[in-house]
Amino acid sequence: MKPYRDPNMARTIHLKALLVTLLFSNVIVGQTPLPIPDTLSGSVIDLTLQEATWEFHPGEVVNTYGYNGSLLGPTLILNQGQAVTLNVTNALPDLTTTHWHGLHVSPANDGGPHSLIYPNTTWSPSFTVLDRASTFWYHPHGHGLTDYQVSMGAAGVIIVRDAQEAALDLPRAYGVDDIPLVLQTKAVVAGQIALHTGLDSVVVVNGVRNAWKELPAQVVRLRCLNGSSERAMRLGFSNSMPFHVIGTDGGLLSAPVTLTRLQLMPGERVELLLDLTAMQGQAMQLMAYNSELPDNIIGAAEVGNGMATLDGYNDNALNGADFQLVSFTVSASLTNGTFQLPTTLVPVNVIPEMDADVTRTFLLEPQLMSPMEMIEGPFTINGALMDMDSINVVVPLGSTEVWSFTNNTMVGHPIHIHDIQFNILDRNGAAPEPWEAGWKDVVFVPAQGSARVITRFEDFADPDMPYMYHCHLLMHEDEGMMGQFLVVDPTTIGEALNPVRPLVWPNPSNTGHLIVSLPNGDGPADLRLYDALGRIAYAGRTSLTAGKARVDLPTLSAGVYQLRITDQHGIPYAAHIILQH
Repeated sequence: MKPYRDPNMARTIHLKALLVTLLFSNVIVGQTPLPIPDTLSGSVIDLTLQEATWEFHPGEVVNTYGYNGSLLGPTLILNQGQAVTLNVTNALPDLTTTHWHGLHVSPANDGGPHSLIYPNTTWSPSFTVLDRASTFWYHPHGHGLTDYQVSMGAAGVIIVRDAQEAALDLPRAYGVDDIPLVLQTKAVVAGQIALHTGLDSVVVVNGVRNAWKELPAQVVRLRCLNGSSERAMRLGFSNSMPFHVIGTDGGLLSAPVTLTRLQLMPGERVELLLDLTAMQGQAMQLMAYNSELPDNIIGAAEVGNGMATLDGYNDNALNGADFQLVSFTVSASLTNGTFQLPTTLVPVNVIPEMDADVTRTFLLEPQLMSPMEMIEGPFTINGALMDMDSINVVVPLGSTEVWSFTNNTMVGHPIHIHDIQFNILDRNGAAPEPWEAGWKDVVFVPAQGSARVITRFEDFADPDMPYMYHCHLLMHEDEGMMGQFLVVDPTTIGEALNPVRPLVWPNPSNTGHLIVSLPNGDGPADLRLYDALGRIAYAGRTSLTAGKARVDLPTLSAGVYQLRITDQHGIPYAAHIILQH
């Protein structure tokens, strides 16, 4: 005898299933399955940066760049403590580099603008992975070429795992409940990728428009990278659901931070957990709620000073508007998934400000002080544009330092420091948001505002090869909003090895005094002035305030002199000056 089956109940079940199918169909129609990049791991990883083509719009073929493919690159899976060699072959017709953004490696392995890869050659950095579990990324970093090559598609995600992260009950089934999301906007004009803030109206996630992904009804992890050239994104979900921040640029937080909105600047990464356990059959969209961005952040409604704005900015409908990044539908849960949110994560051990040995100040200003340059640049750091032959800062090995940024422009700047991860001390004098309380390598400095970070330089001293610090708005970086710093061991470096030039003015001088400026902040400094025959013409001691000091000179013969300065850390500097009568 067959079991009794209520026909009304059967119709109800059928209707519910039909409604779910229709709901999913409405979401999927006109959308593109989210591509999940392949992964590479092991002790040797081969990458080839190559030319290709891609269709952002159906039927419109666009020239692109990609690592091992047509666009973007594979996700590199690394483990803390492993040794890895990365063979990067340049198959482009132009010079390039590849920078491991956020990884703590020596300057020779960092992939900055000095590590040029010529066409049809291979660069093979080798290093031990020292970083905490987190989400990093890689991209070209050639001086003046970064914006173009990243916009063309050259970028990829790096996932580092460690024992502390492995001990937590977190989603880590790559592409299933652990999803990389490369969030970008691009300018596609007449079938070509262009460089212009006013034209970047194509929204892509992992390289595709209108992206869609099915997620299981359990706890899911999203690794979000703002890989845009300039556009900030205020993340949130269309159904106002909360999300839980578990990690930022350089590692996990001590505990999840629950939010409904998060401002993600270019270059920043954030790891989010979504609790979808009770949401099977539902759909939602990850959005950029950019109508909520404060003014003077690229992507907000207004970037300007009442007298000028960025060229073409007001013509881009994305500016100041909310837009969809990726759609999600929630399907049945999977076995061996994560079904509870963690309450604690890993110790962060923030560096106490009292441990700082020195405070360095960095002033962000336009090269020319006019209404247009205040918002469009070029922008300088401490009065200088990037010079490949000049070192701007020398850091003694083992130093704990506060880097203080003051922004005198009308645009907010995300500042990235190579080599290290830091803790944000404050922004505009106030504590950072709770989700920023962990490890970072990008700090947002608001327009007409300030931010301070603290970090330690514990290893990788190199008297010749510098690291970079720069704005991660790529047009700003390419135009020269970047500086170079060396990490040196004061016990081994000699004067002849230090290429740093102090700023000295007036030069030529007929005033009887000099103003000297060093990159190492406040404190005493010893000075010697040598004449053309190498004789000491003057010796004295001064004290730097805000990195500057006035030096009153005795009456000396007109001519060319070498000024040598040794700061409080024993770091020597040298510059030639001309004295006149």
